[in-house]
Amino acid sequence: MSAQFEHSLLSLPENHFAQAALERLLGTDPDFSPRLVYLFGPAGVGKSHLVVEQVRQFLETYEGVQHRLLPLYEFATLNLEASSTGTFPLLDQIQELDLIVLEELHCIENQSWLQKKLVILLDELLQNETRVILTSQLAIGEMQQAIPKLVSRCHGGITSSIALPSEQSRISLLQHFAEHHNFQLPADAALELARKLPVSPRELLGVTLQLEAIHQFEQTEITLEVVKNFLELHETPNRLSLAQITNAVAKEFRVTAKGIRSETREQQFLIPRQVGMYLSRKMMRANYAEIGHFYGGRSHSTVMHACKSLQEKIKHNSELEYRIVQLKRQLQGYPGKPK
Repeated sequence: MSAQFEHSLLSLPENHFAQAALERLLGTDPDFSPRLVYLFGPAGVGKSHLVVEQVRQFLETYEGVQHRLLPLYEFATLNLEASSTGTFPLLDQIQELDLIVLEELHCIENQSWLQKKLVILLDELLQNETRVILTSQLAIGEMQQAIPKLVSRCHGGITSSIALPSEQSRISLLQHFAEHHNFQLPADAALELARKLPVSPRELLGVTLQLEAIHQFEQTEITLEVVKNFLELHETPNRLSLAQITNAVAKEFRVTAKGIRSETREQQFLIPRQVGMYLSRKMMRANYAEIGHFYGGRSHSTVMHACKSLQEKIKHNSELEYRIVQLKRQLQGYPGKPK
């Protein structure tokens, strides 16, 4: 496995079942068939970390294991290349694989042709008794455009979720990260952070790194007071609402807030709606379901794809990026763009 993680994996109630499922799959002789584990949960909860750790142990235990990590975007690229060459080398290689990890299944939710290709690959792998690990941000049942055969294959193995950490788990993670970075995080400070930041382990690590910088550069211990000041500085000055964000976006793009929130698919509302969803996620930490409900009763996966789509557009559209930056400044109470 090529992925590397700086910190050791922390066993938490949220990942116990997933860990047990992977241990069964990667045991000497898996006692279930097909040999497939489907692992899902929000971004940053530790799916890849858990898989990497379990696969590492598997490779250390058994010599000569043939394995492969294949993100679904790479699978898509291979299929596109195969369509032009008429050959698909991966199908020839799988005869030799003992284990394959297929990551980010949700990325192909809207691509039925690619899902069909994946079903063919899965059938070949499972027929050869290859161990298969699939990861996704969505449960297979939440992928509204998943083809029935793919749903069936995923349900055929063991399905396990990893949820966002509870308050107690967040405390454990924060103290785990702090210990690794060689500073003390008192129990009251960890509790304050855990209560105010109901976020993923990845985001908690980011907070820990910022506290480490304070500890090192200001030569100060991290106390409850320091943490409260830190949280206050990083809080959005004004308590935002979904409606406030929508109204600001509507004004910027010269459309109606009602239109943005409606079920219409008219082109004039597409980008403003994506911007509204994106800012709601980034600035309010609103969950996908809450955002989807506000914007015309759309699904969790629709909001997720809208945010990802906008992030791609920003990379290639400097004007759009500038408008979003200005909207953020406006919503945070800073002066708007110059006249």
